[in-house]
Amino acid sequence: MMTTSNSLLASLAIIKSNWDYSQESYVDNFLPFFLDAAKGASGPITPAEAKLHIRERFGIDVPEGVLTTLSRRAAHKQYGRRENGSFIADPTKFDDIRDLNRQKADYLRKQSALVNELVTYAANRFRRIFSVEDAEDALLNYIEEHSVPILGSVMKGAPYGSRPAPRSSPDTEYIVNSFISDVVSSMPASFEHLETVVKGSMLAVSLYLPNNSELGKRFDRTTLYFDAPVLLKALGYEGEDAKAAAQDLLALSRAAGAELACFTHSVSEVRGILDRSAAKALQGGFHGSHRRATDAYFASEGFSGSDILLLSQRLEEDVAALGLTIRERPSPTAELTVDELALEEVMDASITYSSRDTLLNDLDSLTAVHRLRGGRSSSRLETCRALLVTTNGGLARVGRLFFAREEGDHGWPPVLTDHHLATLVWLKKPQAAPTLPRRQILADCFAALEPGGRIWDRYLEEIDRLGRRGKASENDLMLLRYSTEAQRSLMDRTMGDADQVTAATVAEILDKVRANILATTERERDIASQAASKTQAALENVEESLRESEWSLASEHAAKLAAEDRSTTLEARVVALESKAETLRKAASAKAKRHAAVTYWVVLGFCGVVLLYAAFATFLPDGIMPGWGKPAMPFCLAFAGIGGFATLMWGGSIKGTAGRFRRTHENYLEGRYLRALGG
Repeated sequence: MMTTSNSLLASLAIIKSNWDYSQESYVDNFLPFFLDAAKGASGPITPAEAKLHIRERFGIDVPEGVLTTLSRRAAHKQYGRRENGSFIADPTKFDDIRDLNRQKADYLRKQSALVNELVTYAANRFRRIFSVEDAEDALLNYIEEHSVPILGSVMKGAPYGSRPAPRSSPDTEYIVNSFISDVVSSMPASFEHLETVVKGSMLAVSLYLPNNSELGKRFDRTTLYFDAPVLLKALGYEGEDAKAAAQDLLALSRAAGAELACFTHSVSEVRGILDRSAAKALQGGFHGSHRRATDAYFASEGFSGSDILLLSQRLEEDVAALGLTIRERPSPTAELTVDELALEEVMDASITYSSRDTLLNDLDSLTAVHRLRGGRSSSRLETCRALLVTTNGGLARVGRLFFAREEGDHGWPPVLTDHHLATLVWLKKPQAAPTLPRRQILADCFAALEPGGRIWDRYLEEIDRLGRRGKASENDLMLLRYSTEAQRSLMDRTMGDADQVTAATVAEILDKVRANILATTERERDIASQAASKTQAALENVEESLRESEWSLASEHAAKLAAEDRSTTLEARVVALESKAETLRKAASAKAKRHAAVTYWVVLGFCGVVLLYAAFATFLPDGIMPGWGKPAMPFCLAFAGIGGFATLMWGGSIKGTAGRFRRTHENYLEGRYLRALGG
């Protein structure tokens, strides 16, 4: 079943999508809704009829004046024509219009997942049974109460400045804050959808502000004065999320042309807070009474008392580094004097202050802004001359109502919450700080989960009472005071309601912390046991690996020795073979020399005989010359001639030639005999 909250949540996401798609003007974010109404009409549609259609289908109550403007925009864009105050659609022009049904179905699907996750989370963590409708209402109320408080104007069409009474109980608000702080890390897709809805709500606010067409204008000679709680956030003394959101606000405001400042008494208030935190640290811890968000931050970051005192000493320099000018409040004048006693009474009755000094600082800030404005201001934020920015929603309401009824002519309220201001400056240029809404969500959630103020004081009282009755040991009391688990259990058990802090509550928290410590110890023991088992298995594997390595090394060593033995044997055989070969070579050489020598002398003798014969044969008588002598004569002469010619050309002798022949024949015979001997 489609509920009002369900429909409105989806519509806010569509508004953000419309802005991403066109970014023409803020009124154009609502044009698709008007065109959807005109498209579904059977004939001309009046602003009143369009208003009813949009409210029933999308859950948004758009003022008729805005719808009249939208009908003119639609006619100007040629989606139809105006006639007698009504709009007549041209069906042929509607093909290019974005399909809201498809967009709505897509966002409803994402939204359904987010809502179901909240239902499951509430049941599992807090044993709280939410219906789907309860979860949708809780999420919508979260967006209205924590992200953009003036979203009530969107649902009710009320003028800016009204604030509907909270619709969710404190415990439901706590559950939603706890859920969102868990969603941001564990379910990023769901958180992204929530962020889209928040941005859509901020864009929707633009239609319900005076002079919304001038939202994009820059500040003109207007100074924003930030009070002490905003300074603490911007300086980073309440955690990184709060710091990021506050510094985004300062940067956007400065970019829009505003001057940034703070009063000297606000700086003094911050210094007093730092000095008290330093005193707590020096006395042994931040867990005394009147615990602030700064104490929780300093404790989580391990700041010592001297560290905080150093921050206190350089406070003015750190504030100036943020781009803020520190100014004295203007002196009172007769014509700008307000009834401070009456204002103090209203503030004391409407706002819960931790000390009278804080109340007086806020009173001084309000009256200072009144005097800086000269008792009056325009109806525009950008030209209101001076504005106090605070985190205290009660102070913003009191200041707005008191000065509107009793003092001056303030067209724009003298005080605004940092969330209100962040929405308005973000609307001037959303694309300049796309992460601002996300950071505001996170800062609000984590702040809501921190125990502080009255609930912490009640908790400490019960702890002291438990100790005095002897129901807890010193270790138990230390756990209750200092354990992060105990603090989260306190908030989960009481959901931020100080009246729920009783002796039974503290005893229950102690039991839970003990059980968690025991479970953690057992878990750590199991982890240690598992680690020991894994280590033992690893050692056994290492030992087995070492044994295998030793066996492998022994095998390698044996193989090496065997190889060395084989190498020695082979070397001995090589030596023996070389010795045998040398013996054979010598024997072959000796034999070859003998045979070559014989051949040498035979050849030398033959040559000598031939030469002698050639030289003296012609002188021998025929009777003495043998029968073969004459036939051999030519050959002997030819041999002698050739030999002589060779000797003449190349030198040498018969003996030398015979010697060369001898060596050649000797080498030939040596090789032949060596082969014959088996060498």
